[in-house]
Amino acid sequence: MPIVEGRYEARISTTFETVEEGIEEIRRKIQKSRRIRINSIPISLLKELKPLLTDKDLKIILPIDEKPTEELKKLGAIATTKARIYVDYKGKETNTGSVSFSDKIFNIVWLGDQIFDVSVMEYSKCVKCLIDTFEMGWRYSQKW
Repeated sequence: MPIVEGRYEARISTTFETVEEGIEEIRRKIQKSRRIRINSIPISLLKELKPLLTDKDLKIILPIDEKPTEELKKLGAIATTKARIYVDYKGKETNTGSVSFSDKIFNIVWLGDQIFDVSVMEYSKCVKCLIDTFEMGWRYSQKW
């Protein structure tokens, strides 16, 4: 942890001011990364990111009841979650998903095709824990 002005300092997360800003940061990170794990993000966002996902070490867990297209199967390993995992976002039950990298995890709060919030976890111990959570979710998902 770096020392700034005589004290330890670490940024652990960021909530983006706009959804668009968060999505743009995800795009930049995908372009620079080799290993990507995607868990239960809106299909519309997955379609938007698809061109950037070729030739990556990729695993995708689709939202509940979704089935993969042949095009998605060509990108990497695909599964569908069997669990309904949601968050209470300002009094509304919404879905939660993530795009994970070795050093950051982007969290996405969404419902239907609408994305309400994008944030990123940057604290390395939490990132490792959340990636382990993805792997557990992968074990219990329907593989395609």
